[in-house]
Amino acid sequence: MKRKYYYLFVWTMLSVFILSCGRGNRMNNLGLKIKQSLEKTLETSLYKGVRVGIVITGATEKEALYSRLENEPLMVASVLKLVSSSAGLMLLGTKYKFRTPVMTSGSLKNGTLSGDLYLTGRGDPCLMTEHLEQAADELVRRGIRQIEGDIVYDVSFLDKEENRYGRNARNLYAPPSALTVNYNWIDVKVEGRDPPLLSLVPKTGYAQLKYDVTVSDSALPGRPDLSFRPFPWGDAYTVKGTITAWDRQYHYVWLGVSRPGLYAATLFREICSRKGIRISGLTREGKAPGDARTLVTLTSSSMKETVRRMNQESNNVIAETLCKDFGAIFDSQPGTRSKGVAVLEKFCEEKLRMEPGKFFIKDASGLDPGNCFTARQIATLLNILYNEKKLREPFVSSLAEQGHHPHALDPVPPQGISCYVKSGTLSVQGVNTAAGYIIVKKTGLVFSFVLLANREEPGPMTYSGTLTNPLLEAVFNAMINGIP
Repeated sequence: MKRKYYYLFVWTMLSVFILSCGRGNRMNNLGLKIKQSLEKTLETSLYKGVRVGIVITGATEKEALYSRLENEPLMVASVLKLVSSSAGLMLLGTKYKFRTPVMTSGSLKNGTLSGDLYLTGRGDPCLMTEHLEQAADELVRRGIRQIEGDIVYDVSFLDKEENRYGRNARNLYAPPSALTVNYNWIDVKVEGRDPPLLSLVPKTGYAQLKYDVTVSDSALPGRPDLSFRPFPWGDAYTVKGTITAWDRQYHYVWLGVSRPGLYAATLFREICSRKGIRISGLTREGKAPGDARTLVTLTSSSMKETVRRMNQESNNVIAETLCKDFGAIFDSQPGTRSKGVAVLEKFCEEKLRMEPGKFFIKDASGLDPGNCFTARQIATLLNILYNEKKLREPFVSSLAEQGHHPHALDPVPPQGISCYVKSGTLSVQGVNTAAGYIIVKKTGLVFSFVLLANREEPGPMTYSGTLTNPLLEAVFNAMINGIP
């Protein structure tokens, strides 16, 4: 009987050895296919004068199938949002929600609230117009028909900052704030052609618009000039140039507000007025007094949904607001970018196993060219998040699925492969980046990939995917041809 179990044990171990050898051979073969495919692509003239850091590995493995300049710090652009989103999920939790109270210290009698109403920002990056609508509906339900006082916006939870890029009104540069509504953007609706009619959505007294534009169906960027002038009541915007189909597809004509707190309070006041609440006072900035009580609490999305929006939309306002939130929550109020960056640096060292001094964080969105990581560091992040069972689904699903999401890169994966990606672009600096997961449906194998392409010398604009799309296509081709 003992001999029987001995032979069974030997047979089992031999089988495991044979299977592991077979798997090892398959991975070696795949690694060779990836190497051949990528290096053939990198030899083309497109990559002359371009440094490219690459790591491709199994999502549960440490050993790379292919790597190139894996330990060289390179600009990462919006791939940095993977750090911000993983910090949100790991430090605050997938179910974490921000809450924005509407408060007063006044008294309510016969439908009249005697006292100021405070819209108190607590760093929620995902409040929308519909949340303000819900708050106004609740005030009406409570019997409030008149407010004898001011609408006061309290943004003291985070510091205030001006647009880091001067009077450029592009929505990418909208400043973060403790009180953020509609991501601090205003949409520009374009109708007609000769002449075109431009209008703002939502229509609000915060904004005025002047424009001198032409409209084109071109698939190339028109990059119209967007600027603003601040006034006590809000922003006066000017749009000049050509608006193309590309500009509309990539929301290049969405406008960023300069004072998010004033914008949110103006919208809220206008909504209350439309619902029949008369307001006698001003709209102004201030702080809720210690004896203020909460009338309504606004709650938007969970952290899982917040990071999904941030990654799939590559939303800079969410990333920068979260960064300051980290500073306020884990350091002190008001939250600042420098406090938040310090939290992210500590997170990278302690949770993501990154060596101090080998990575550089200047902001949380990736807009600053000083944000640098190695391809190996980003690959380690991807594998850590994938192997955290509670975080795998929230993190992977936060990425844009190739071929199934308007913000995903080309190329569309071939049949049999799924790809989830976060991309980044600094077109003027010549930076294209992409990182995420490739899933081979037939075998269930999951691979993480990192592509960091940085132009070394001035050259033509590298719009989204210019340098990474050919590399990703090369990886797809290797996957299809290299896995039996």
